[in-house]
Amino acid sequence: MRVVREERGDRHPDPLFVLFALGHALVLLAVTLYLYSSDAREPAFQLEIFRAYAQRIFVGETPYSGFPYEYPPLSLPVLLLPGLASTGAKAYATAFGVEMLLLDWTILYVLSRVDRRAVVLYGVGFLLFWRLPFIRHDLAPVAAATVGAYLLLRGRGTWAAVMWGIGGALKLYPMVAAPALAFGSGLLETLKRWAVAAVVFAAGVLWGVLAFGPDTFSFLGYHADRPAMIESLPANVLLLLPGAEVVRSYGSFNVIGPLGEVLVGLFGALQLLAVGVALLVPYRGSRRAPRTGALRAAAVATFAFAVFGKVLSPHFLLWPLPLLALVTALGGLRHGRAVWALYLAAIGLTTAINEQYWAISENLPYFTAMLSARNALLLPLFALLLLRPEETVEHDQEEPAGDERVP
Repeated sequence: MRVVREERGDRHPDPLFVLFALGHALVLLAVTLYLYSSDAREPAFQLEIFRAYAQRIFVGETPYSGFPYEYPPLSLPVLLLPGLASTGAKAYATAFGVEMLLLDWTILYVLSRVDRRAVVLYGVGFLLFWRLPFIRHDLAPVAAATVGAYLLLRGRGTWAAVMWGIGGALKLYPMVAAPALAFGSGLLETLKRWAVAAVVFAAGVLWGVLAFGPDTFSFLGYHADRPAMIESLPANVLLLLPGAEVVRSYGSFNVIGPLGEVLVGLFGALQLLAVGVALLVPYRGSRRAPRTGALRAAAVATFAFAVFGKVLSPHFLLWPLPLLALVTALGGLRHGRAVWALYLAAIGLTTAINEQYWAISENLPYFTAMLSARNALLLPLFALLLLRPEETVEHDQEEPAGDERVP
C-alpha cells in the first residue's frame, strides 16, 4: 500500500521546475537563433499556416465562411495573439514560440505542486519533442487539461470540468476525459460536473457561431472524409499492403489504397472502443483512490484517442504527457519503468520521423520501417496502461463544501 501526497507544501519554486523551465527555454532560444541565422529557411509550414490565418483575419476576412479553418473558434485567440506583435514571418514565429513556452511553464509549475517525479517525466518527454511544441498550438489545450487534472486531484471537480470544457473548446480532445469526472462523486455531483463541462464547451463554440455564422460548425466535419494520415496506424497497415499510394491533401501526407476506407472505418471503431475501455478499466479498484483513478482514466483515454484514429500527427503524443506524468507520480501505473521506456522511445522515434519527411518521396520503405517501429511501441504501451496498478491510498483531505474554492 502506498500513500501519496496531493501537493507539495513549500511555496518556493522547486529547483527541478526552474531547471526544466530553463532547459525548455534554451530549446526555444536555439530554434529562434537558427531562424534568424543566415542559413535558416522560412519558419515551419505549420507556423506559416497559422500566420496566414492571422493575416487574413486582420484584413477583415471571416474564418470558416471566408476561408477554411479546421480548429474550434476558441483556438483563434491563441493564433492571433502572436500576430499582434507582428505578422512578419520570423517575428510571428518568435512570438508564437514565447506564447507556447509560457504555457509549458504553466504545466511545469502545476506538476511541481504535486510531485517532483512528474516534473522530471514531463520535462524529459518535452525535450524529446525538440521544436515540435513550439510550432503547434497544442500546448494550449494540454495546459487546460493539466490544470483541470490538478484541480480534480485537489477535490475541485467543478473547476476541473470548467478547464476540460475550455480545453475541448480549444481542440476537442480534452472532452474525451470528461466521463472521468464521475469517479468518486455521487449522481447529482456527477451530473453537475458533466453539465458544467458541456456548457463551457458549448459556450466556447457558440460564440464563434455568433461571430462568424453557422459555417463555424464546419470544423466538426473537417476530417470526416480525409484518408488515413501517413503517421497513423491504418496508414501504416496500408503501406505494408500492395497498391498503397501516398497523396498530399488536408495539409499533410495521407495514404490511400484498395482497403483504405475499410481500414479507416475499422480503426475509427477501434478508437471509440479503446477510449471506452480506457475510461472503464480504471474504474475497477478506484474506490480507495477515486481521484487517482479518475486521472488515470483521463490520461489513458487521451492516449487512446490520440493514437488509434485515422489522424495521428506527431504532436498528438504530447497530449497525454503531463497527465501520465501525474498518474505515475501518484502510483497509478503498474510497470511504470516499462511504460515510460516505451513512451519516451515512441516520442523519440516520432521526432525522428517528423524530421525526415524527405523519405516519403525519396525512400518510402525506409520511412515505412521507421513508422512501423514507432507504431509497434504504441500497442504494448496501451496494454500496459490498462493494467491495474498496485493499491494506492490518497492523502486524506476534506473536500470543500460545494466544490467551489480554488487553491
